[in-house]
Amino acid sequence: MRKRAFIYTIVFLLSMCVVVIYHAYSYDLPKWFPLNKENSLEEWQEKIFQNKVVYSIKAIKGDGYLLAKSDSACSGLIYRIKFDVKKLPLMSWEWKVTQFPDKSNPSSAKTGWVEKDDYAARVYVIFPSWNFMNIKSIEYLWDEGLPEGTITTSPYFGNIKLIVAESGRKNMGKWIREERNIYEDYKKCFRGTPPPVGAIALMTDTDNTLSTAEASYKNIKVGYKNEN
Repeated sequence: MRKRAFIYTIVFLLSMCVVVIYHAYSYDLPKWFPLNKENSLEEWQEKIFQNKVVYSIKAIKGDGYLLAKSDSACSGLIYRIKFDVKKLPLMSWEWKVTQFPDKSNPSSAKTGWVEKDDYAARVYVIFPSWNFMNIKSIEYLWDEGLPEGTITTSPYFGNIKLIVAESGRKNMGKWIREERNIYEDYKKCFRGTPPPVGAIALMTDTDNTLSTAEASYKNIKVGYKNEN
């Protein structure tokens, strides 16, 4: 279960560092990540599990974005940040998918759901804990086949919930803006009151399907509420 080890590594490192992180840094909220400058990834950490997804900033005058290209690879970008979703529940971002993983790839001998756990675009919200079994995560997905609004559980870890925020090819190649109420999504996925967020992450992966995928991300904003 290679990807399980990858996810476990992320949450383990976060849980070990959480107190140091919280006391070492202060955050001005809301936090906005335009991802439009060449140094936009300086504060992000890359976790490589199987091969390396190529993450690159495409700086355009007055605009820009993060481009992710995966070729039989699994690696993600993590940004550690603390905010209370009870008070500041909203998160938004823009993403664009230009190629989906091929989940019918005949070159792969793996055919089960676990082996097809690859997605063109993922946005993670991670809730760390000193107790490993209490660490939780929500993954927002853009998947080719699963219906929008689907909520399911990761095949690797019961405390990772997957929410399909965008589905299908109708909007393929277009920038789509998402806005999520993390507090409400947490209650749907786990019930109870959510702990503070400890990190967000991005990933485009194709290590199980042994195929390729391409997606872009920009204008990520976390830690805010509607002022209306």
